[in-house]
Amino acid sequence: MYEVSDAEQQKINAATHNIRSAMYELGIIQSSEETKKTPERVIKMWMASFEHIGDEYEDFHLSDNKHAYNQIIHFSNIHYVSWCAHHLLCFSGMAHVLYIPDKHLVGASKSARIVEWYSKRPQLQENLCHDIINSFVGGVKPLGAMVVLFGAHDCMRCRGVKQKDSGMTTSAVKGIFADEQDMELKGFKLIELSQR
Repeated sequence: MYEVSDAEQQKINAATHNIRSAMYELGIIQSSEETKKTPERVIKMWMASFEHIGDEYEDFHLSDNKHAYNQIIHFSNIHYVSWCAHHLLCFSGMAHVLYIPDKHLVGASKSARIVEWYSKRPQLQENLCHDIINSFVGGVKPLGAMVVLFGAHDCMRCRGVKQKDSGMTTSAVKGIFADEQDMELKGFKLIELSQR
């Protein structure tokens, strides 16, 4: 954990107090060994899980596309964990980032870092998908890009409809993937092949 200022520590103390009060009002036992530090643990977890709220990813480290590579590059099965804005429960799954380079190439680890970066905030899966592609296109400037997220939502698994095997798929396309349907279909085919 990083150093916190006095002002940040005051916010942490107030948030911890509010969690403790909510637990008390709901009758969640706080005197047991298991729960007495729960308010502090919740705040620390949220601080780590929501650390990129409002921040944009900028660390792309591009290389020149010296050999004019012009086919799809597919970063597959990038695991992510994010948080549903409605209930503050996790949703997680696999992300696929595809692009056709123009003047620049981006390393495989950067696509995973972009996915991880934008996952660290409470949100809808649809918004996560768009944040990833907008950041990627803005930073890499490819001829086209495609992002597909498969997600399993704890808010559907453990509350409400209680569908433990349900999932959600979202996609976003830009550039040539949006302009030419056969390219979008080719992208989906590559994702399908990566699942075998």
